[in-house]
Amino acid sequence: MRLSQMSLRPPESFADAVPADLIITGARQVVLCDPTRADGIGVIDHGAVAIRGDSIVAVGASDEVAALHGTGTRVIDAGGGIVTPGLVDCHTHLIFAGDRAQEYYRRSEGLDDRGLTAAGIAWGVPLSKTRNVGLSVDDLVAASIARARSMLACGTTTIETKSGYGLDHASDIASLEAAQQIAAQTGLDIVGTYLGAHARPAEHADRYLDAMIRETIPAIAERKLADFCDVYVDPDVFTVAECGRVLAAAADLGLGAKLHTDARVNVGGARLAAEMRAASVDHGNMLSDDDLRVLADAGTAVAFFPGFDWAVNHPRPVDGKRLVCSGVDVAVATDLCPVCWHLSQQASMGFACRLSGLTPEQALLGVTLNAARAIRRADRIGSIAPGKQADLVVFDVPDYRQLAFRFGANSARWVIKNGSILVDGSVHAGNSPLSNDRTAS
Repeated sequence: MRLSQMSLRPPESFADAVPADLIITGARQVVLCDPTRADGIGVIDHGAVAIRGDSIVAVGASDEVAALHGTGTRVIDAGGGIVTPGLVDCHTHLIFAGDRAQEYYRRSEGLDDRGLTAAGIAWGVPLSKTRNVGLSVDDLVAASIARARSMLACGTTTIETKSGYGLDHASDIASLEAAQQIAAQTGLDIVGTYLGAHARPAEHADRYLDAMIRETIPAIAERKLADFCDVYVDPDVFTVAECGRVLAAAADLGLGAKLHTDARVNVGGARLAAEMRAASVDHGNMLSDDDLRVLADAGTAVAFFPGFDWAVNHPRPVDGKRLVCSGVDVAVATDLCPVCWHLSQQASMGFACRLSGLTPEQALLGVTLNAARAIRRADRIGSIAPGKQADLVVFDVPDYRQLAFRFGANSARWVIKNGSILVDGSVHAGNSPLSNDRTAS
């Protein structure tokens, strides 16, 4: 059932309300991204959204929301497009210099991890370390800010990003400080995650972990550089026991848990995630049915990256249908990193449908509400409702399902963050792709 006649009223009645600062009208669909609705996602046909300050104050039929128009109200005409929550990218490695294009090329020829090593080709996090260790905050901002702006232009309004390419105390601090500077310069919300346990050192791994626990985690917590601590659980990286030590130390200082795990083989990382009440398990290609039940019971989301699986030619891309059927919250992210130069959550939706079997509804929830759950921010972002943060995107498509269909293009026209217009579609007025397909569905 469509919600064409439904209104989500603000606390006060429309008739007596204080005028809105901004109203979005003229939308063919306002997509709430609320899976409790009868249609599974919540779509208001020909709806409107009103914003006051940094918050949504009303969502509903255009004629009702129009009552919030005042002399100072700015109006955005969606032009028959759709309005969605701002997209959320819950797993990135935004902050890095250089890339691993040669690794990508050789993987495209069919080489896997062992094949790259046998061929004497440098690859992986250790290669990225050589290009990032010792870089200053300014160096890292200069290397990364254009990517952040491109992500914003594609409709992403909240990004999680990790340290973990310099692989030492100073480099991890610098990368998280760079993330905060980029947030201040772009208007994006950037959620910091400490990932010191990203690659195993060639020797003295115990000393490395001890230094993380004794020095780096306390420094990051004290300076509020991160919300989460992530670890890489893998036979060739760190064991479950080692990662448990790191996450426990981080939890003692108020950092939430996230885990890279079970990407290549099942190593039992899901059990540790459930024990730590982690916000998310990420990658998860090899999670078992039992793992998924444990994660669902713990309230831990599973975030997967179909664009990354495609980029590295993963032999077993994540089965998104299986995740959905398990009952876990299924988030979708880019996993932007030096070997996966992937900036668009619109493209992630396309990959999630064609490579991993999600429906367009599930893919959109994966980059909005469920991605917000994977960073513990679903109370603020990820759906459209009165009282929530005014993070919104107006897309030049006639139906939300077309976001997964037109994944090779950027359909974002207006991007609004905290009630402020960061991408202004009026600059490109008259060039809307809707001009030729207003009756499409």
